[in-house]
Amino acid sequence: MRPSSNQPSFSPTPPAAVDWAVWNDELARTAPLGDLFGSSARVLVVGAHPDDETIGAGQLVADARVPVEMLTLTAGERCLDHAWVDPTDMGINRVAEWRAAVSELGAAALDTPHWPDGRLGDHEPALTDLIAEHLEADSVVLAPWRHDPHPDHVASGRAAAAAALATGAALVEYPVWAPYWLTPADVQRSGHRLRVVSTSVDAAVRQRRALRHYSSQLVGLFPGWDPVVPADLVSRHDRQLVAHPCA
Repeated sequence: MRPSSNQPSFSPTPPAAVDWAVWNDELARTAPLGDLFGSSARVLVVGAHPDDETIGAGQLVADARVPVEMLTLTAGERCLDHAWVDPTDMGINRVAEWRAAVSELGAAALDTPHWPDGRLGDHEPALTDLIAEHLEADSVVLAPWRHDPHPDHVASGRAAAAAALATGAALVEYPVWAPYWLTPADVQRSGHRLRVVSTSVDAAVRQRRALRHYSSQLVGLFPGWDPVVPADLVSRHDRQLVAHPCA
């Protein structure tokens, strides 16, 4: 990746995350969910950025017994917007990482348009149309939870929900940042709870292998820098989580 002309004088420092013990207690209160795909013919996985799909839905994908296709709505080029990193190079690198991770999970990568990273909310109708093009009534669409604390996740989740409604496809929503930034009470105010889905040991192994392809996100780009995605966030996805409507 080419450096731009302005070198930063700082390293990003994220605020403190929610205590994971609170989430462990919450998740222990409900029995794990079983098969979410049922008799569906195929699965479409939507990510707002390269890595969303593996962090948030990797184990579901690895365990799927039906064909799975994936698309990413951005190239993730603005993940280090404050740094002296060329966004075009970053986007090319991240899409290459995404293709490798998708292959590791046993899915097919779809060649689709990419919208500007951080600006998906400006393009929701177009996102909905694109997602709907790849759905049928017997499909399942896996997408970021509509209330995940990232604006691109919100936009992509809403677009996927609208596309599912328009086509009759089933919708499954996965969290990415929610178990890191939100409390169980925060999630429940949306009318959802995070639930664990039963997946195989092999699915967890394959998710970890797929995650290794995302060095741009999981390893500090420069000496002394924290990774873009904290290791603590990744560890909170060692079990497959979905956002499930409250009973």
